[in-house]
Amino acid sequence: MEGTFSKIPAVLGSREILDKCFRRGKKVEMSFHPDRVAAVRNWDIAKLKVMEKCAKETLERYLKGFPDLRTLDRFHRELVSVLVDENSYRKALGSVKWARDSILRITTSTVKSLERTRNIEDFSKIMNAYFGRFSSFVDQINDDLSFLKECRKSLVKIPDIDTEVFTVVIAGFPNVGKSELVNAISTGRPEVAPYPFTTKGIYVGHMGIAGEKIQIVDTPGLLDRRLEERNKMEKQAIIALKYLADLVVFVLDPSETCGYRLDMQLSLLNDIGKFLEKEIIVVENKMDLYVSNSNNIKISAKERKNLDVLVKEIEKRVVRNG
Repeated sequence: MEGTFSKIPAVLGSREILDKCFRRGKKVEMSFHPDRVAAVRNWDIAKLKVMEKCAKETLERYLKGFPDLRTLDRFHRELVSVLVDENSYRKALGSVKWARDSILRITTSTVKSLERTRNIEDFSKIMNAYFGRFSSFVDQINDDLSFLKECRKSLVKIPDIDTEVFTVVIAGFPNVGKSELVNAISTGRPEVAPYPFTTKGIYVGHMGIAGEKIQIVDTPGLLDRRLEERNKMEKQAIIALKYLADLVVFVLDPSETCGYRLDMQLSLLNDIGKFLEKEIIVVENKMDLYVSNSNNIKISAKERKNLDVLVKEIEKRVVRNG
């Protein structure tokens, strides 16, 4: 499935919601009716219906816009669990649902009360009681709305990635040519999506192999350092990649022009292999600068050399998984 985090709506505070709903209610005009009592009753009921609709639409936008954790795939679920407290998240959405349902109930019961009443003075008392309860229900979820507002700041940075297609995750130290490789083997220009664990964003390219569309993903700032240097949140984010990756392509720079010794790069390869527990294709980039005598695939992403060899190796895994 593909996430829809970028579509999570902005969250209003309780006072903003109340102001919006009361403002709309005040705009309702009283239509002519020969019976004064019926005219006022119809006017009051129309106000209630407008306010109810305003609150319902606003709160349901949050209930539908924030993802249901039970329906998320493991990749997106793991990322959400890193960014927000799941119990508080469920509680907040539950409170929003309670407020919506409570408003619907009191609107229905208040309309019935108005319909049974013939005294205009009683209309005012009934309406004031409604306004008070309406405000109370919305005010009671202010902390929950504030929590969701903070959650949204992190959740909208989760990339909308399709987890149902074969996905190749690129790893390796900075400056070894990872983004260059994604560009080189992608059909079209890779997209850069926001990502909550790096200021650089996540790079997502696509290509067709064996009749299948696959994703190539580079996550700068995550799979480019020893895991022992990671904080707890970053480690959990890397665990999430375990559920996204069908295959890892680890890029080495044997020329060491990236600024990291080869033994350090091999240590990171070993580190990531143990942590992700995924099949890894090891490629040595920058063959235009240096070619080792290892059995690893040699490529030059910059000069587009030997990329067909790498693509064929990826194709074998795609066919095997298909």
